Amino acid sequence: MFCPRCGSSNSDTTKFCRQCGLGLSQVSNYVASGGTAPLTPSPSSSSRITKGIQWMTPKQQMVVTILLLAFLPAIFGVIDELIGIRTGLTEISAVLIPIGIVLAVFRYSYQKRRLERQQAQKYQAQPMLHPESSYQEPIGAPPTNPIATPVRGSVTEDETQRFPGHK
Repeated sequence: MFCPRCGSSNSDTTKFCRQCGLGLSQVSNYVASGGTAPLTPSPSSSSRITKGIQWMTPKQQMVVTILLLAFLPAIFGVIDELIGIRTGLTEISAVLIPIGIVLAVFRYSYQKRRLERQQAQKYQAQPMLHPESSYQEPIGAPPTNPIATPVRGSVTEDETQRFPGHK
């Protein structure tokens, strides 16, 4: 069975996709019923944030994560001021920014490699034609000098040239 979200190949008994984690039990039940069973979304364990950023590309997700990490100390600073209690979250988040940025970049590179691997698998899964059976004659280039090609006259002109008195 192929995952409807990412297209990766999974065995028919697999409950979740190996690549993206999509629950496949409802999809397999739907296919087994011949498309007559209701296909309702299952309750997902993913968070609202994950659902909110699914439409973004991996690079966009990385940029949003880095921007959020950059503004996190300011957000915690404002919260500390509003509460009036020094929680120390501002300092902790400021120290953790470089680690978060490195993790965001690693996540992006992982997702990029995964997508490249999936595309390579799709390419390799396509049937290859045998070289001898797929040979086609090359198409000749169109003539570039119209004067070089002989111009044939009309039928009447050709017949006129066949007369004995015509030069």
